[in-house]
Amino acid sequence: MPKKVSEIKKKEIIDSFLKGSNIRDIADIHNFSITTITRQLKNALGENKFKELKKLKSKTISKNVNSVESINSELNKNENELLEPLSSFSQNQDFSDFIELEPLIDGVQLDKQKEVSSKPLRNIKFPKVVYLIVDKEIELKPKQLNDFPEWSFLPNEDLERYTIEIFSEQKDAKIKCNKNQKLLKVPNPNVFLLASKNLKAKGITRIIFEELLISIE
Repeated sequence: MPKKVSEIKKKEIIDSFLKGSNIRDIADIHNFSITTITRQLKNALGENKFKELKKLKSKTISKNVNSVESINSELNKNENELLEPLSSFSQNQDFSDFIELEPLIDGVQLDKQKEVSSKPLRNIKFPKVVYLIVDKEIELKPKQLNDFPEWSFLPNEDLERYTIEIFSEQKDAKIKCNKNQKLLKVPNPNVFLLASKNLKAKGITRIIFEELLISIE
């Protein structure tokens, strides 16, 4: 089961986000997943306020990236001008003796450059009861992964997959349930494994559960 977020941690997460920290950095600092941080921010700020602040941050980052690209362009230009006088010199030199330098890795967080992979459904241990959002006719309406901002870092191929979301807490499910939907209590989560072939037949190959992305094999 995902670990609980204390009230003190919730306050620290919200303060960090409001002061300009991005979700990935907050997740690294507090040792929670991006999904958990996103859920806590949505619960505290509300869906609309969260999206508004996130959009504002994206615009700021975009401006900074453009500025960095402009600076890099100037640096490359100056570098080429400095290297031109050396080109004729290098053609007449013997560089048979050289020293190999080790790559610089200080400050590079190699342990965080990992791809997120989905977990097989058969390996997941669900709680005794979970909750599912359906429409009023109890029809299951899958969504694509790109409808979930917290998973937007996945490759485009994965973002096009259809998924359903299940919840361990009724209150978390209610937050995402609109007036045209209802909650469905599932007292035996093993039903998802038993119905995996039917789900795949409908094009559903992923399940989102808390901070996990589960693959239906």
